[in-house]
Amino acid sequence: MDYNELITDLQQIPIDRDATIENLDRLIRHATYLAQRTDVTDSHAKDILSVAPSFIHKQLSRLGMHIDDEADIIAWISRSLMELLFMLRYMYSGRDQYDELIKEQLKDIKDIDNVIYPDGTPSEDNHDEVKTFFADMQKLWTEMQKFGVEREKLKRPSPARHFAKGAGLLDDYRSGWWIHSKYVHPTAYLLFGKREFVYGDGARLYFWVLAQYYAARNLRDLHMMIKAINH
Repeated sequence: MDYNELITDLQQIPIDRDATIENLDRLIRHATYLAQRTDVTDSHAKDILSVAPSFIHKQLSRLGMHIDDEADIIAWISRSLMELLFMLRYMYSGRDQYDELIKEQLKDIKDIDNVIYPDGTPSEDNHDEVKTFFADMQKLWTEMQKFGVEREKLKRPSPARHFAKGAGLLDDYRSGWWIHSKYVHPTAYLLFGKREFVYGDGARLYFWVLAQYYAARNLRDLHMMIKAINH
C-alpha cells in the first residue's frame, strides 16, 4: 500500500463528518494491511508489527463508533494514539529501547500484583481464579530472575514524557499532552467549565483531528520501518 496517501499534514486533516469517516476507512485499511505483514523477518520489526497495527486498528474502530460522542470520549482515543507515537518512536531507536519498553510491562504487572495481593499472597477466602493467577505470577517472576529481573527492584512505570523525550518528540508532548489530560480525568475544567465550550463542537473537532493525525503518523512510521528493512 502507498503510505503517501496517509494524511500527516495537520492542516489537511479532514474536519467534516463524511470526510472524517472516509479518512478513517483509509487508516483502518492501512492498519489491517500492516497487521497482515507476516513476511517481515527482522525480529525487532516483527515484534513491533505483532502488536502496534492491531492497537491502532482498535483505536480507529472506536473512533468510528464514537464519532458523534462528546469531546472527552474522543480525547481518550486521541491521547492513546499520541502516546503510542512516543512509545513506537522510542522503540524504533534500538533494541535496547524496545527491551526497556517490554520491561515496562513487568512494572505494570507488579503494580497489579500489589493491588490484588496487598499482603503479598491471596487470602484463604479468595476465589480459586485469584489463587491460580497468583501461582502463575509467581512462576513468571521466577522465570524473570533467570534474565536478571528482580521483582522488588522494579520501579514504577515511566511516564509518557520519558518516551517522548527519548524519541525527540517533546514539542508534541508539550503541545498536546496537557490539554488531553484535562479531558481524560475528572478535572475541575470538566466539572465546572462552561459546557458549550468544554463539550462544544470545537473541542470535539480538535480531538477528531488529532486522533486522525497521530494514527496516520504511527501508520506511516510502520510503513517506513518495513521499507528501511527491505532496503
